[in-house]
Amino acid sequence: MTTFQSTTPGYKNKHGQIVISRTGFPSESFPGQTIYHLRCSECQHDYGSTGKDIHQRRCPRHQNGIKGEPLRAAPPNLFPSENV
Repeated sequence: MTTFQSTTPGYKNKHGQIVISRTGFPSESFPGQTIYHLRCSECQHDYGSTGKDIHQRRCPRHQNGIKGEPLRAAPPNLFPSENV
């Protein structure tokens, strides 16, 4: 699987949006895309984004960015927590 810098946890785009983790859940808006957990470095707002949009995302709360994808909690797991 190809990985891109913009989907790596810790990546920060030019609008201050930071990738926290890959959720592993599919996008409801874009088939074939995975949801990533993003956080605004200015207001700490958490939201979901598809991988293809991370590099250009703006905060939905205060930068007039489009509404993010829903973030869902991962199901219970017997194994240690790992980024998917």
